[in-house]
Amino acid sequence: MQDLSLARDLQTIMQIVGRAARELTGADGASFVLRDGDLCYYAQEDAISPLWQGKRFPMSACVSGWVMLNRTPAVIGDIALDPRVPIDAYRPTFVRSMAMVPIRARAPLGALGAYWATTRSIAPSELSLLQALAGSATVALENVALQDGLEKGRAWAREVEAANRDLAERHRSMEELQRQNEALSEFLAHDLRSPAAGIMLAAQARLKKQDLPDPERRRWSAVLSSAEVIQRTALNLLDVASRQHGMFVLRLAELNPVSLFEGVAAIMEPLAASRGQRIELCPSMPTCLLRADEDLVRRVLLNLVDNALRHSPAQGAVRLEARGLDPEWVEVTVCDEGVGIPVHLRDHIFDKYARLADGGAASATGRGLGLTFCRMVIEAHGGKIDVTDNDGRGSRFSMRLPAG
Repeated sequence: MQDLSLARDLQTIMQIVGRAARELTGADGASFVLRDGDLCYYAQEDAISPLWQGKRFPMSACVSGWVMLNRTPAVIGDIALDPRVPIDAYRPTFVRSMAMVPIRARAPLGALGAYWATTRSIAPSELSLLQALAGSATVALENVALQDGLEKGRAWAREVEAANRDLAERHRSMEELQRQNEALSEFLAHDLRSPAAGIMLAAQARLKKQDLPDPERRRWSAVLSSAEVIQRTALNLLDVASRQHGMFVLRLAELNPVSLFEGVAAIMEPLAASRGQRIELCPSMPTCLLRADEDLVRRVLLNLVDNALRHSPAQGAVRLEARGLDPEWVEVTVCDEGVGIPVHLRDHIFDKYARLADGGAASATGRGLGLTFCRMVIEAHGGKIDVTDNDGRGSRFSMRLPAG
């Protein structure tokens, strides 16, 4: 009992029990049998000559199986006279009489057998000793299983703790990388905005000259358009960062959609002309007014018109419309004649750095912040921006903004 209480593995338990079974009963051999599904596995033996160690037999074809299935001991004074004994398996051995008891009677997980080389009557005291030994083996096996479970639990807990530490470290690294990216983005945006503004002023001054030759006018128009894109991208980036830091502030005023559309068209005309495209202004209600931040809404429209021109075919048209929905809201739309945006991508195009190419596939073109900025601005006004199919072909970006 003391040895079993100190055992920490199955092999040690089986060796202790096999040796003790012989010593306690004066048997010539003992075997420790484990249940293996529908088989009996003779896992360990202590005997004067080999028995069946390492072999497996069907539960229905051996005494140990009968003991486990019936959850009761088997006492056999002469193996030749008991039909439960597979005599062919016993004939090569010394066994002439035996006693077998289940290990864990309520739901046997094995059996313990004692064997004698002579036919004899097994005394009740010998059977009691075997049963007591089997009971002790049950407790020892359950202790080992418990210890194994605890050790596995501790090992799992250590793995979870290590994984949590790793996850926390990765999270800290990602946060630090995000902070560095945001700082770098803001730094680059600040550095880009001022030079772009200077280039725009120089290009505008050149374009004001009445005698500027057409080829030079086209070149300076392209310079103005490119500088405007750089400045707008920098401002978008700064505004997105400001919103994340809680420093994004609207400067509301009454706006006329017609004037707003005309200003956007004047800026984007060089890009449209270079592609043989048209920008059409169709405000159906010239008298409707917006109450919004003029600079931010202008950049929203510039972003949308820029995208529309780049994703529309040559000779196509981009149309800007405005109409009053009710006394509180005005709908502003930008329509193009491109290939449109697949339905399954429409929920993602406003995500940060999401970019689409013609046909709706992911692309390396674009800057990835324009539509994010558009949604941020429209939602900051309390409105909503959606994309649907345009009549015929292309996309229709609709923005709901407060009426003036």
